Amino acid sequence: MKHRQRRELGKERLNALTEGVYAVVMTLMLLSVIDDISAPGIDITHLPEIIRDLWPKFAAFFISFFVAGSLWISDNVMLDDVTHVDVRFLYLKVGTLLAVTLLGFSATLLGEHRENWLVEVIYGLNMIVLYLGTWLSVRYAIRNGLMERRADNENLLRSIRRRVLNAVSGCTIAMTLSIWNPIYSFRLFMLMALFFSVSSLFSSYEWAVSTDEDD
Repeated sequence: MKHRQRRELGKERLNALTEGVYAVVMTLMLLSVIDDISAPGIDITHLPEIIRDLWPKFAAFFISFFVAGSLWISDNVMLDDVTHVDVRFLYLKVGTLLAVTLLGFSATLLGEHRENWLVEVIYGLNMIVLYLGTWLSVRYAIRNGLMERRADNENLLRSIRRRVLNAVSGCTIAMTLSIWNPIYSFRLFMLMALFFSVSSLFSSYEWAVSTDEDD
């Protein structure tokens, strides 16, 4: 049998698909809140009270928006260093993008029924799949030579793995907590989104090129 070599594909179409999915999802997540404010019969003179009553939906929107934004930043950085892709990598990314699109559904569900433990579990599972998909994509790209060869790639992979493990642990705790008190679980999801969004500002996303010759 002839030796078979994996087909190398350009990353431009993946870039376009990723940008489109994140843009649509991050925009549509706000529509459930807009629909409530613009519904027939809404008395605009009571806008402060209306916004107060809708705060769970706003909170769910902001949680999911910043999580999606952090993952979008991670994707941008990773794809910038990816030189080419293959079919298996594309399947990993498509699976992750599926979880991104489901975030709009689970976030709306969370805003509508935050007192339901099953809703909290659905949202937590969605988040776990998102974080695991991101880590698996980076791991596959590094292990299979899809990214630029850098001396610090393994350090990068370990750093991302730690962040993902922290996120998965936090989501697991929140889901477990929801069985006892869903409101506390909701608040924990809010704190996690705030923590990971702020920590992203101080993480080494823009790591410099480092080769063995530079050492």
